[in-house]
Amino acid sequence: MKTKYSIFISSTFEDLKEERRAVQDTVIKTGDFPVQMESFPAADEGPFELISSLLNECDYYVLIIGGRYGKPGEDGLSYTHKEYRYAIEREIPVMVMLHGDRGKIAADKIEGTDDGKRRLDAFIDEVSSDKHRKTWTNIGELQHEVLQALNYAKLTRPRVGWVRGDTAAAVETLAELNEVRKEKDKYREALGQLEVEIPSVQMPAIESRVEVDYLPIQPRRSRFRGSSGTIDTSWMPLFPLILQNLKWDDNNFSGGYYIDEDASCLAIGSALVQEVSDDDTSGYFKISPNTLRRLTSYYMEINLMNPEGDEKPFPEVAQRIARRQQFAVSERPNFVLRRGTAEILEVKAYTPPPEDEIPF
Repeated sequence: MKTKYSIFISSTFEDLKEERRAVQDTVIKTGDFPVQMESFPAADEGPFELISSLLNECDYYVLIIGGRYGKPGEDGLSYTHKEYRYAIEREIPVMVMLHGDRGKIAADKIEGTDDGKRRLDAFIDEVSSDKHRKTWTNIGELQHEVLQALNYAKLTRPRVGWVRGDTAAAVETLAELNEVRKEKDKYREALGQLEVEIPSVQMPAIESRVEVDYLPIQPRRSRFRGSSGTIDTSWMPLFPLILQNLKWDDNNFSGGYYIDEDASCLAIGSALVQEVSDDDTSGYFKISPNTLRRLTSYYMEINLMNPEGDEKPFPEVAQRIARRQQFAVSERPNFVLRRGTAEILEVKAYTPPPEDEIPF
C-alpha cells in the first residue's frame, strides 16, 4: 500500500514555466501529486488565502529560484516569498532549488531593477540557511535534485500523505473494527473504565548522535586481540557502514533475506573501529547482537532498510543515499572514540609456574 504525497511547487511564473513543468513531471513520475497555482481556476477568495489553504493540505514544498524575485505586494514580499515563509511557519518540509549560475540566465528572465535584484539577493540569503538547499543550472539537473531531495525528505521527515479510501475502508474491515469496538466497550465497563495508555516512542532524528559499544575479538591462532570501548557517531554517517558490512543471505525456503548475526557483528564492529584507528582492525572487534538489532531496527523504522523476509535488505533509494553520504561535509568528525581504546593488543602466552611452586 503506497502512500502518495501532495507536493507544492513554488516559483516566479513567467521566467520558469519550463522548469515548473519539468518538476511537475518529476513529481508525477514518483506517483505523487503536484500542486501549482496555474492548475486552479479563479476563486472568490483572495489569492494568498487560496494559496495558504492549498499549502495546508500539502506534504512537501519545493521552491525553485531563478533570476527573478517577483512583484512585491503591499507588505513588500512577493507571492513566492510569502509562500516560502508560510511553509516554514506550518513546518512543511521545504526543498530549495537555487539556480547555481545566475550570470548565465537570459536577460529577459532576470530582475531589471536594482531594487528587484536587492530583494532577490535578500530572499536567497534567507533560504540559504535551509539544509535542503540544492543548486541546478539546467532542467536535467533540476529534475535530478528534486527527485533526490524528495526521496530523502520522505525517508527522514515522513508525512501523512494519503491512500485510497477503499484500501482501509472495505466493508469487511469496518465490520471487524466495529466488533473490536464492541469488545473494548465491554471490557471498559467490566474494569470500571480503566484506561491503559501505551506511550508513543519518538524516533531519534537521523542527524542525532548515537553511541555504539564494541567488544574485543581474538581470531583463532592469533596472539593478538582487540580492545573494548564506545564510539560516538550519528545515524546518517553510520548508515553506509551498516549497508556495506551487513552480512545476509537469501538461500532459504521463504524466498526472503535473513541476517547472519555473527558475521554481521564482526564485520560491522571491525569497520566501526577502523574509523578511529590507523591499524587494520579486520577481525579484531565486534558489536553485540543486541546492538546490531537496535541499529537495524532504527533503519527499518525510517525505511532505509527492508524487514527480514523481504527480497533484499536495502531499497535502491537507500543505496543511493549511502553513496551520497560518502561525499557529505560535516562540521565535526563523524566518528569519535568516546570511551576505551581502539587498539590491537598482544596476548601473552600462558607460562606455568616452576614445579617446586606447585602446591600439591
